[in-house]
Amino acid sequence: MKKNKPNYLLFEDLRRRPALKPSFDACAASVLDGGARVEQTRAPAEYSPNPCFRVHGHEILVEAVLEYYLSQLSGTSFDYEKARAFTEALRRTAGWERIYYTLQRWVERTLRDPYFYDENYGEDRWNQKWTLKPDEKHGFITEDFFRFACYIAVCFTRYGESWDNINTNKIFDYVTRLGSDLPARLKEQGSGELPKEVTDYEDEEVSCKANDVSAVIRIVVRCETEENYRKALRFLTELLSQEFPRSYSIEFESPEENYLPIKGLPRKGVHRLFANAVRYSGLHGDVERYARLAMREFEWYTDLENEDCAMPGTFAVFALGLRGKKYVSLICDYLELCDDEHSGIQGNFVAAYIGKYGFSEVGMKVFLAGAASMQELLPNECYGAVVADEDALRRLLAAKDGLQEYHWRAALYALWGDDAVYEKGARTIEKAPPHLKPLYEAIFERERVKL
Repeated sequence: MKKNKPNYLLFEDLRRRPALKPSFDACAASVLDGGARVEQTRAPAEYSPNPCFRVHGHEILVEAVLEYYLSQLSGTSFDYEKARAFTEALRRTAGWERIYYTLQRWVERTLRDPYFYDENYGEDRWNQKWTLKPDEKHGFITEDFFRFACYIAVCFTRYGESWDNINTNKIFDYVTRLGSDLPARLKEQGSGELPKEVTDYEDEEVSCKANDVSAVIRIVVRCETEENYRKALRFLTELLSQEFPRSYSIEFESPEENYLPIKGLPRKGVHRLFANAVRYSGLHGDVERYARLAMREFEWYTDLENEDCAMPGTFAVFALGLRGKKYVSLICDYLELCDDEHSGIQGNFVAAYIGKYGFSEVGMKVFLAGAASMQELLPNECYGAVVADEDALRRLLAAKDGLQEYHWRAALYALWGDDAVYEKGARTIEKAPPHLKPLYEAIFERERVKL
């Protein structure tokens, strides 16, 4: 049983103890002037520490400061510019992950709960259906409320997780049904918060445009030249150097339709873009720069779904990987970042890579990294055939001690399928040439064999 109470302050504490207001005011002022520093609460051992600000001898939780500041702007005095400026300052100081829930609750308390009701309330709490209250007047809601709500919606797309576009769409839906066309304008034009020279580029042969609200990038190359693809790639790297959403889609058009020699990849515009660009050796550095900027665990190309889902940077990595062994470190960095529970597209690349480079030193490295990057690297007929070589088998065996047990089992399954899982390689060993049997036996641990 927890005996000691934590001594940090929540917004509710201010309601009970009005004398704390000067401390909250001082904390808010330090956030705005850039002097605030995030600390960890010195809570009793039985409580987890939380990010806070230390002011006047008090520890005030980060989210409590935001909740307090927004409460001071409530009602007819609400000021969008002040609310946004404070939220931005707090986000830069403490991070989006510390404030998003407070902002989400502000939208719910301010725009959802007073004017909507849940048709499924009490029946299905997982599938809420928010409907406008028929007798609740809402025509008096000021534009500043809508602007701040839409700012929060855009932040969910820009700084949140890949699935947070659900929250973006919910907020836009509330605002739209309350009579504002702001969400429609934002979806069409973008937020306008990124410099125009970053989001728009056009000349006679190349057109690039990015919308940070819809998270869509549109690129048109009208003439196939190295310089035109350089323009497109540098547009992308400059864009990703700014606060553009990390999950996005790339729509691409060009006269030529090239695709990578990898079976099973979706034939989408982003695939064509990098298959086209990688033809020019002078652009390989630009392609790698894009890939390293784009790669981010748990982020996705938003126009690819289910078995085709792919982390941003995927097609750039695949394109370079098949161009030379020098990109093995890029490939392995990519595979390490892949979401092993949801991403499987890298399995197509691993098969193509082994088909090209075999189980050389780099091939084995990529194969093992691929097996560890997903729930199940499926068996491929080329694996067992290509690995049936003394040098390759020795490389595989040498790698065993450096792998976790489940990664080792995943690699064996990809190589030899059910025989590796259920028979401990019995059929594989039986079919092996006599001079390779000891290596197979050691790999499957059938018996202790001196090699």
